[in-house]
Amino acid sequence: MKQNSSSFKLVAFDLDGTICNTLSDIASSLNRALAALGFQTYSDEGVSGLIGKSIVYMCQHAVPEDRFDEWTAVRDGFLSDYAEHLCDTTVPYPEMPELLHALRARGITLAIVTNKPDPHAKKMIRTLFPEADLFACVQGQCEQYPVKPDPTMLDVVRESLGCTREETLYLGDMDVDVQFAKNAGLRCVGCGWGYRGEAFLKKAGAAHVISHPLALLEIIDNL
Repeated sequence: MKQNSSSFKLVAFDLDGTICNTLSDIASSLNRALAALGFQTYSDEGVSGLIGKSIVYMCQHAVPEDRFDEWTAVRDGFLSDYAEHLCDTTVPYPEMPELLHALRARGITLAIVTNKPDPHAKKMIRTLFPEADLFACVQGQCEQYPVKPDPTMLDVVRESLGCTREETLYLGDMDVDVQFAKNAGLRCVGCGWGYRGEAFLKKAGAAHVISHPLALLEIIDNL
């Protein structure tokens, strides 16, 4: 095992658009929920503009204003459908498995902290990354914690793993991820391969933006 020569002991990740390309499965489940209620459906690109903040946000903004009170029915339909179809086409991004194993080989602890509903996040990781000890914690959105960018989820995970703010790095692909890390007092690396792109993340204030996962190793070595 290569020794961890950096100051980081914990790398925490967003999930959608960061570790895995989940867009097609999210869009398909959302569109099936919308169509069942007679609403218009969206392209994958249209759905990409709705995701990242929360399922509530996505469903509220997917319905027209004159039928806004039906967003809860869309949410319920989406949650039920997505639970069965969340890994139909979803796969890790290229280089992501190699990055995760390289970080673990250095003795760095890995965690996922995401606005994806907790049962969905845990099921996806069990399916795509069956190695039981790869992630020390997978924490998704639940009633116990407010959604990001409120830092509570990230603070709880970091503290439970015994790491300081200075020892923790957060990766994400959205402006909400940049703000999430900032609110938690952490350094953030933006994932340019995700749903918003490098220019957007730089504008959002990410201190570092990388174009492919393995580039994180150099960032860690030099921070």
